[in-house]
Amino acid sequence: MKRTAAYAACLSALALLSGHAVAQSSVTIYGTLDVGLDRIDKGEGNVQGTLFGVSGGTPVPNRIAAPATITTRLTPSHTRQSNIGFRGVEDLGGGYRGLFVLEGGVTIDNGGLANDNRLFGRQAYVGLTTPVGEVKLGRQASPMLISYYLVTPEAIGSTDLLAAGLVVNTVQTWQDNQISYAIKQGPWTAIASYATNSGIGSGISAARSVATSSTPVATGTTGQIVGGLTAGAETASGRGKTAGAMIAYRTDELVALASYHRNNFDNVPIGVVSGTTLVPLFFGERFTSFMAAAKYTFPGIGTSIAVAGHNAQFSLRGNTDPEVRTWTATIKHPVGAFDLTAAFLNTYFTNYTKGKDRGLMLGVDYNFSKRTALYTRFGGIKDKRGNVVVSSATPLPLAGGPGSILIPLGTQEVPLFSGAGQNIDARTTMLSLGIRHSF
Repeated sequence: MKRTAAYAACLSALALLSGHAVAQSSVTIYGTLDVGLDRIDKGEGNVQGTLFGVSGGTPVPNRIAAPATITTRLTPSHTRQSNIGFRGVEDLGGGYRGLFVLEGGVTIDNGGLANDNRLFGRQAYVGLTTPVGEVKLGRQASPMLISYYLVTPEAIGSTDLLAAGLVVNTVQTWQDNQISYAIKQGPWTAIASYATNSGIGSGISAARSVATSSTPVATGTTGQIVGGLTAGAETASGRGKTAGAMIAYRTDELVALASYHRNNFDNVPIGVVSGTTLVPLFFGERFTSFMAAAKYTFPGIGTSIAVAGHNAQFSLRGNTDPEVRTWTATIKHPVGAFDLTAAFLNTYFTNYTKGKDRGLMLGVDYNFSKRTALYTRFGGIKDKRGNVVVSSATPLPLAGGPGSILIPLGTQEVPLFSGAGQNIDARTTMLSLGIRHSF
């Protein structure tokens, strides 16, 4: 909790009496809890001719391999990522401050931990603010993630389509072993980062630290998701080395920025789990992405419009280098205590399968206060599977847009709409009603 004003005043008085400065410190507990009741409708997919449409070499019909389903759930983080954190600051004088943050994601529906079951899976760093910038060391947000937080009118919950480009690769979000430097001059903010291993393990798959209905517990033989619990262990080969940067121009009305990310895969296998063994479909060499975005808020009426373009390329061994291009736009308009939101998404492979995902999300928030709100969301995403292509490491066929392919390959941690996922070549819709409180 925050130290009281009376306590701070006592420290100031002691400093005056002793004749020299005494550093003041404060610790704050903060967080957001967001949970909603939702209904997920998935259309029947089309996995014929792909590895997802066979079992032991025998073709499986779509109604079994990718059936239409309707599921009612209580799920977290629809409009905000649920989390709890501790922030500490000590004023050292002369423009210097020591600081730390410990912040963990929570799955409020079952009381579990997010970010692959980490206690402080979002941020865990210590830093120093100086007159010439701020340095932080530890697990923290990448420059790419900070860019999206600055520009989105929403807050990167599971229904925030503006952030679709961000989750193409999970290490564009929170990174292990990161050193960052940030500086602000007038309306300009610049950030640069380097990570010794941001979260690339010895093999990449959809397995994680807790078993799911489709994958076992991650082990040395199964691989694990990008950004998984133990994926950040450094190696002599330099696997997972990552660099990033952001530059932003920010005023009360306008935010305009650009961001860059690059990480080394070091030829790790990327594939699917069969039993307890990773079956490589590709060998990753590196990943490179950049993003440009802007948000404008109209003075007096508060309406915000944001647009973002994100381009990402997986460089793989062989002739396959999938490129994902994502265009998103969001408009948010306040009406009294209500916020009305509409978000649009178009993400697609420019090469590879040439599959695409297009989406629309509509939202209404009723704000009881600045901290507490009721909300509803309704929208969906349609996957078009494009062409059937053969993977470069093992000759197995794949098809689909970015979301339907990258999730089962493990480059994205949490599937669409709070873990709902999507069927290949089908529409997935979501209707939710929830409550959110920040503290």
